[in-house]
Amino acid sequence: MLHPILSEVVESYKVFLEVKYPMHYKTYCSRLNSNPQGARAEAIVFSYFRSNFDKVTISEDISTGGADFLVVSGENKFITEVSCIQTESVATQSGMTNDAFESSPGWFGMITHVLRTKVSDKAPQVSGYPTPRVVVITCEHIGSDILIGPRGAESLMGSDTKIRVPIGDESPYKVDLVTDLKDSIFFKFDKNGAVESCRRSISAVLLVSIFSDKSLVVGILHPDPQYPFSISLLRSVPFLRLRKWPPENGVLEMEWVIRSPRAFEFGHREITLRDEELKSI
Repeated sequence: MLHPILSEVVESYKVFLEVKYPMHYKTYCSRLNSNPQGARAEAIVFSYFRSNFDKVTISEDISTGGADFLVVSGENKFITEVSCIQTESVATQSGMTNDAFESSPGWFGMITHVLRTKVSDKAPQVSGYPTPRVVVITCEHIGSDILIGPRGAESLMGSDTKIRVPIGDESPYKVDLVTDLKDSIFFKFDKNGAVESCRRSISAVLLVSIFSDKSLVVGILHPDPQYPFSISLLRSVPFLRLRKWPPENGVLEMEWVIRSPRAFEFGHREITLRDEELKSI
C-alpha cells in the first residue's frame, strides 16, 4: 500500500485548518515558513491521532497558547503537546550526519540530554489541565529510528548508564549498570540519595521518528503522574514503563509492555474532512 508523502499530509492539514480553524490556519502557514520541521511534526501527529480517535480538536489558543490537541475517546480524553528536535541539532549532538549519501563516522552518541531538555521545556505548558497529558517529541533525522527509538526511550527514562566494576576486596564478578539520573525525564535523586519522581505534570511521552511516507512511534509511561495515562488507548504503540513504583533498594527496573519491542509503524495518511464536519460549517 502506498502512503501519502509528508508534504501531502501537510497540505491536507492546511486545508483542514483553513476550513475548521481559519485563525490557526494563518499562524500555521507562518510557522511553515519559520519552522518547517515543527510545522510538519504538528501535521503528522494530528494525522496519527485522528486516524486512531474519533475526536481530535485543536486545543491551542491563538492568544494565550497552551497544548496543541485535545484527544477524546469515549469517556477518556487527554491533552497532547508536540515539539520537534531540529535535524541540525541532532546531527551536531550525535555526530551522525543527516545525509544518506555522505559517509558517517563509525561512532555516534545518543541525544538523551537534548531529549530531556525538550521534554522539560514542555512540562509547564501541559500543567494545569485536569486530564492526562502526553508530550510528543518528533525528529526527521535519518537516524532518528535509532536515536529516539526503543534504545533512545530507555536512555531517556533512566538517563545514560555507565558500567560499574568493583575493585579491591569486592567480587570481580559483580558488574552493575548505574546511572546518575542527570537526564532522566521522570526521576531524580533527593537530598538523601533516594530516587523520587519528577515532572509529574507529564503522563507519558511519545517519541516519533518522521520519514517521507511513514513514522515510527514508541512511548514512555510515567509511573507516578498527576493524571495517569491508559496505554490501552494506544494499543499498537510499545510503551516503556517501570515494573515497580516506588523502586526497591534504588533499583529502577524498566520493562516494555511487549517482548522484543519494535517501534510502531504508522503509514502516513492525509487528513480529510468528515461528513459531520462539513455539515457544521
